Amino acid sequence: MSPRVRAGLCVWACLLAGASRASAQSDSQLWGDLSIEWVKPSGVTWGLAVEPKVLLSAPPGEPGWWNVDVTPSLEYAATSWLDVVGELATGYTRQTDDVRSAEVSPRAGVRVHLFSRGLPPLLPGRERSPARRLVVRDLLRVEQRNLFYDGSDEESSSTVRFRNRVEVLLPINRARLTEDGAVYASADWEAFVPLGDPDERFANRHRIRTGAGWRRSAEWRGELLYVWTRSRNSFQDDFETSDHSVVIRLKRVF
Repeated sequence: MSPRVRAGLCVWACLLAGASRASAQSDSQLWGDLSIEWVKPSGVTWGLAVEPKVLLSAPPGEPGWWNVDVTPSLEYAATSWLDVVGELATGYTRQTDDVRSAEVSPRAGVRVHLFSRGLPPLLPGRERSPARRLVVRDLLRVEQRNLFYDGSDEESSSTVRFRNRVEVLLPINRARLTEDGAVYASADWEAFVPLGDPDERFANRHRIRTGAGWRRSAEWRGELLYVWTRSRNSFQDDFETSDHSVVIRLKRVF
């Protein structure tokens, strides 16, 4: 096994070890993620993600719930090391038999490629190849999360939140992630930091995601991921909840 592969697996193992030490009240969830992207020669990528989620198990007394998020997005590859990102997350959640909520959350930010990328591809609509085997990038976003409730006395709320996600990807059987047939390991860590003192509980979060993916071709990719999220009300509070989720992701690129 090459040193690069060992390093990637070590990162993966460390993240899983950290998640296993969680002591907060926990539940388990199943997420789906169907993503469609249209890559343009100009460097613009239009996207649409549909993400159903369902609660599988929870502590006694906690209600079951399910959720569907639909997120259109727009990205622009501004330079070899910087993407500009815009998203509009919309969601519907059945929290209990009587309470439902809707979400509308615009987001804007940038993705920084720490090792840069190669030259633009010769064929239109193809993504740039990473400059190195190991891909490290940082996604920084600001979102305004607007929640609306039906069947509850809880009032609508609006939260402005900063999010920072550091991502690491490593191909296992190919030299680059953009090669067809590549199997790769992925891991990331994301912090959700509210700006101010929002009414929403557990707006402050940490999330670890890790798993493996397969790039069948430039058009089709799939991933199987494990996500651990812990939440708290503020920096001064302890983490009160811990969510364990399995994510099945399918991506189609045009």
